Amino acid sequence: MRQGRRTYQLIKNAIILSIFLIIFTSGVTKAQAKEKDAYPYLIKVNRAMNTITVYEKDEDGEYTVPVKAFVCSVGKKGTETVLGTYKTQAKYRWKLLMGDVWGQYSTRIVGGILFHSVYYYEKENPASLSVKQYNKLGSAASHGCIRLTVIDAKWIYDNCPVGTTVVIYDDKNDPGPLGKPVPVKIPASVRWDPTDPDPKNPYKDKKPVLKGVKDINITLGDEVDLLKGVTAKSSLGQDITSQIKIIGEVDLQKPGKYSIVYSVTDGLNRTVEKEATITVENMEPPVFDGITDRYVETGIRISRAFALYGVKVYSGDKALDKKLIEVTIDSQEDKHIISYYIQLDENLEAFEQAIFYIDDVKAAESAS
Repeated sequence: MRQGRRTYQLIKNAIILSIFLIIFTSGVTKAQAKEKDAYPYLIKVNRAMNTITVYEKDEDGEYTVPVKAFVCSVGKKGTETVLGTYKTQAKYRWKLLMGDVWGQYSTRIVGGILFHSVYYYEKENPASLSVKQYNKLGSAASHGCIRLTVIDAKWIYDNCPVGTTVVIYDDKNDPGPLGKPVPVKIPASVRWDPTDPDPKNPYKDKKPVLKGVKDINITLGDEVDLLKGVTAKSSLGQDITSQIKIIGEVDLQKPGKYSIVYSVTDGLNRTVEKEATITVENMEPPVFDGITDRYVETGIRISRAFALYGVKVYSGDKALDKKLIEVTIDSQEDKHIISYYIQLDENLEAFEQAIFYIDDVKAAESAS
């Protein structure tokens, strides 16, 4: 009886131990998973290229997947940003910086080295930006900190918790797998960082402006500069006319209505588009010139190019492209019947024929 009780107690203890191990192991696994997810990103700063690349974890939990690239300004000569691997230490919404200036969305990397926006002359006044320093983004310019646009500094501030690993290194040949973003230059009159999401930012929702886009009517065969009179300015008021693109095609040799889109994108990656209709008109029917009967010798290949030699087609006083002419060749024993046809639209067409007679008399005379 006692032996049975002892066996029962051993089994009971074993069950309790198993349950404890399951609960303990589950708790450890959850803690490990939580720790694994606590730092979703790794930040690498290429000091030599003033470029930041953010990596997230792959399936194996390694930071190998590049997801974002930022242009920045690291420390200039004499006050270089330190090299090495660090873990971020603290965050500050507005931070007093060297020189009695202020940075937005600051994240401390090590010592006095922080990620932060380009500095401001007044605390909590985003309209007091140093434009001169902003336009240095992409080149070394700071006293050791790493400057960014507000939107990029805020992204790190919002998405990379304290304890995130930061690697600062030099590579003069490769900015990183996502390349180096092109820094935005702003006029002296713009005292806000245009990327600042602050609702009071007057440039937050501005877009480029296209002017001079209009519908155009042209006569078939005319040459036209579709960009004439069309201008563009960026969200910040800079002239970006040279960056206008036209989407769509217009066949100046074929009547019809063509829809094209004028598109321009500024340095803030903001795009504006406007549509225009180009109408190609032809008020006069086409007329052939140079179509005549002729004599050819046996063995001469009658090709399209041969049949069109000396042939022209006009609409009024405008010469049309020969590619619009349909040529049909009916070769018979003693002649070739050549048909010429062109249709510009349902009511504008022309048709003519010529006969190329086969005659070897001239050839026989020259051989005697």
